[in-house]
Amino acid sequence: MNRVIVAIFILLVKVLTVNAQVFVGGGLGLSFGDGKSSWGSSENLGSSFGLNISPQIGYSLNDDFAMGVSGYLGNTWSNSKSTDPDNPTNDREYKEFRNRWELNVFGRYKLMGLGIENLSLLVEGSIGVQGSNDKRTENKITTKYPGSTVYGINARPVLSYKLSDKLDVLAYCNFLTIGYSYQTQNSSDINHKSKYHIFNLGFNSFSDLNIGFIYKF
Repeated sequence: MNRVIVAIFILLVKVLTVNAQVFVGGGLGLSFGDGKSSWGSSENLGSSFGLNISPQIGYSLNDDFAMGVSGYLGNTWSNSKSTDPDNPTNDREYKEFRNRWELNVFGRYKLMGLGIENLSLLVEGSIGVQGSNDKRTENKITTKYPGSTVYGINARPVLSYKLSDKLDVLAYCNFLTIGYSYQTQNSSDINHKSKYHIFNLGFNSFSDLNIGFIYKF
């Protein structure tokens, strides 16, 4: 699926960059973490690293309305180790890998200025699909979790700050998302499939606040 997303963006760049109203943009996210905890004689150590990119390409119809395609690719790696000096047979070592992808068609409309020069409030509506693939290794035994696919339609506010005639910084307020999603999940058992219909308000994305940019040609 990741190759399909990349191929779509390459094709759109070739088709749309011949027009002066085309814009490209996106964001890059990094996360790091480590921790330590204890329970009785047991001690737990853990660390994590995450990387995500969120490219987009679109077309400005006028000063107030734009439409385009956006994507998301994110991976998280984590390691943890649990040791118990009083009972070494309880020692455990874990490794987890989480993969997330997303592809959306969006429309973005400028609602109003916010009283500060170059700062505006936009609303963005999108229709798209997202999925996940996770696996976990415990003491060298790897388990792959059921993959899931989510189809959804959402709307969220976006803050835009114009740095120049060609460059804008955007803040996506995912904690105010409203929408509907349909999720399917297939387990390793071919006879087991799960389906969910979900109406949501807020907290509907991989993070609550994303910062990105767009560059206008």
